[in-house]
Amino acid sequence: MMLKTITKFTPVKVLEKFEDFLLADYSRTKKFITKSNPEVLEEISKKKALAIFKRTINDTPAYASFINRKRINPRKINSINKFNQLIPATDKNNYIKKYSFEKRCREGHLPRLGNVDESGGTSGVATNWVHSFSEETHLFKAIQFEFNYVFEGDKKDFMVISAWSTGPWATGIKFCEAMERLSLVKNTATDPEDVVKTLKMFGNKRNYLISGYPPFVKNLIDNYDKKIKWKDYKIDLITGGEGVTLEWVHYIKNKLKKGAKVVSSYGASDIDIGVGFETPLCFFIRELIAKNPQLKQELFGHEDLPMVFQYNPTMHYIKEVDAKDGKKEFEITVLDKYAISPKIEYNLHDEGRKFSFNELLAIIKKHEPKYLQKFSKKKENIDNILKLPFLCIFGRSDGTLSFDGANVFPDQIEDAILTDKELEKKTSRFKMERKHNKNHNVEFHVHVELKKQYKQTPKLKNKYVNKILTHLLEVNPDFKESVTKNKTLKPVVNLYHYDQKIFKRDDSKVKNIYILKSE
Repeated sequence: MMLKTITKFTPVKVLEKFEDFLLADYSRTKKFITKSNPEVLEEISKKKALAIFKRTINDTPAYASFINRKRINPRKINSINKFNQLIPATDKNNYIKKYSFEKRCREGHLPRLGNVDESGGTSGVATNWVHSFSEETHLFKAIQFEFNYVFEGDKKDFMVISAWSTGPWATGIKFCEAMERLSLVKNTATDPEDVVKTLKMFGNKRNYLISGYPPFVKNLIDNYDKKIKWKDYKIDLITGGEGVTLEWVHYIKNKLKKGAKVVSSYGASDIDIGVGFETPLCFFIRELIAKNPQLKQELFGHEDLPMVFQYNPTMHYIKEVDAKDGKKEFEITVLDKYAISPKIEYNLHDEGRKFSFNELLAIIKKHEPKYLQKFSKKKENIDNILKLPFLCIFGRSDGTLSFDGANVFPDQIEDAILTDKELEKKTSRFKMERKHNKNHNVEFHVHVELKKQYKQTPKLKNKYVNKILTHLLEVNPDFKESVTKNKTLKPVVNLYHYDQKIFKRDDSKVKNIYILKSE
């Protein structure tokens, strides 16, 4: 408590110097985060958020205009409570699209040194983001910490294979820039043949970390197992850009050498890569939530299972807010004083919950009193737990289809397919669609792309229908109730040959689009 009190009255500049001191040494950072009161870091986060707001008002023309148009007196924002209550959210529509690049930059002009990257989301319309050279420093140090903590990068020599999409997208660019400071990097982009060639060329005696979007990772592991024996290589995986199910993780792990790590990360081009990362504790908590319906209900109020990440509150101040239809979203303030284009209370419109370290573990302990013993049985060191806050991410707020008040998630369809060996073997990708038939009744369509070597058959189509329906009835009570009342909601499955019609490959799209919006 004493350190928290001291922090509360310490000037921000002093706290930033202390932060730089910590980040300069991995062991020092780890010791502080594992041993200190977690409330200290969150207190630093609050102080930095308020300081960043005051600075941005004074030196960033776009944000000054934004606040002025909202008729807010900045002088009244003299506490974090006032900041939380009075400062309106910014997002892509009300801020990014309203002001020029220059006006969104500090002092009203672009930096001399830096980079411009693009968002590669699902809308098809790219957005550009400006970053200065200076602001990358903290980001790379944070990535270094995550790499050392999760993969023991401080103890092992890795060859990192970057299989993210290349081009103007932030993930591929920054990941390579960060990792080449920590390891040997081979940038294969999304070429599975090059990944396989690289592994064979450098041999199976070294440690590899392969990174890429989940669809690429699964395609690589599934379709190139005849060219390379995955279990002969020491491979860990890091993925991101979209959520993955527990079944997906276990499936991939079983294809790799025993002990392989499959880890997800959370970020966004709007903010930056590496906002949150999946620690062993995160994955353990996710498994606990999946097995305990009462715990899931108390935490989220519905049946879907989120991704779970921890994040560094000294880099991002994150606030949970109410959204439409009872959902929760986040507002993120970037705390890097060198950020050339500041983000204050920026809403990505990701659905989820934010919990402090103590808050989430208190709820878990209520439902799972012996959770620490269970965690240690997985050969995890309790003393190694990072006392950082949690983000539980469901995906974009509109990443569901609603039928008579029942929400169906893409993850639920993916789980249905992955739990059947034949369907998993034959499926390449899928999309969901809510549409009206000729009688104006709502129908639930699942479009499935088959892998190259497989053909459509009525028997196969029926198997997809039955498997998807059975799984939804098991895991989604709201859908079960709806389909009981409305038989037209029984899934309609449409099978497609590989790379045909709605599944035609488009190299400009870097992420799967699971929802077809026909209405």
